[in-house]
Amino acid sequence: MFPIVGISLREMFPHAEPEDYYETEFGLMGANKTKRVGSLGAGMSLVRVLLGPQYRGLVLCVVIAAGAIGFSMYAWRRWGEPATQGSEYVVTPESILVTPQPSWIHGNVKDEVIRTAAFSELGLLDRELVERVAHAFALHPWVKRVVRVEKRHPAQVAVELEFRQPVIVVKLDAPDEQGLLFLDEESVLLPSGDFAPSQARNYLRIGAAGETPTSVYGTAWGSERIAGAARIAAAWGDQWQALGLYWIVGVRSSAGELTYELRTQDDKARVVWGPAIGRESASEAPAGQKIAALAQFVNDKGPLGKSGEEVVIDLRELTASDLK
Repeated sequence: MFPIVGISLREMFPHAEPEDYYETEFGLMGANKTKRVGSLGAGMSLVRVLLGPQYRGLVLCVVIAAGAIGFSMYAWRRWGEPATQGSEYVVTPESILVTPQPSWIHGNVKDEVIRTAAFSELGLLDRELVERVAHAFALHPWVKRVVRVEKRHPAQVAVELEFRQPVIVVKLDAPDEQGLLFLDEESVLLPSGDFAPSQARNYLRIGAAGETPTSVYGTAWGSERIAGAARIAAAWGDQWQALGLYWIVGVRSSAGELTYELRTQDDKARVVWGPAIGRESASEAPAGQKIAALAQFVNDKGPLGKSGEEVVIDLRELTASDLK
């Protein structure tokens, strides 16, 4: 019999890791060796399976794909990305080409848009570039529609625009030629700073009658009466001047029906136009015939109000031959 010596496994194996043993009522017992060996064996088995004939092609494809992706990322960072930062990919304000603006716009639409949108340099490869540029120009009050925005290489953006055109002046309740606001055919309020008071003589006018715009430049006035007058003024173009016309007046009947008259500056001659364009009755002559009829009348009789006598002409159911 050998004497039992009171020594623990920890004292016997001082260099063993804690996970290599566990403590029981009989002392510390070795642990995890079998599990670790088992895990390593399972891993080696998986490797052998993957390198087997049935999976060798798949593994090779994965390795090649991973290598290709890694090389592509390296190549982009090394050569591709620096190349796209060259001058041919940087759009400056000077390289934004915009439709030439018409003579009635005195400000510079392009410069105002670039300043407001804070466009200094734009990336030609930016996927949102076209949308950003289109949105910036669409917000300008002189722009009726952004027709197209096109990116071009090297470093160029072409913007095709449709501009608004003034057709009527709204005279606010102010003395003389003060309080003049200019609208297009959709009754959209145009920037007053682009007009001189003397330009008002180039457009038919309507009195505000206490109405004021409901919004800002680039948005509709917000009045049914003024919207209808704007459409009538657009139909006339500049033909009204030779006929001696000056005002468009909205007249609302006791039943609430809104009709329009065109008048000379002294109100001596009144031309009954009828409802707004698009709201005519089935028997009513269209806008083109009304204008032609009145033009023929003036050609035969002379300018309206020339005699100083009051005259009323109803165009609602007349043609040029009816006015003779």
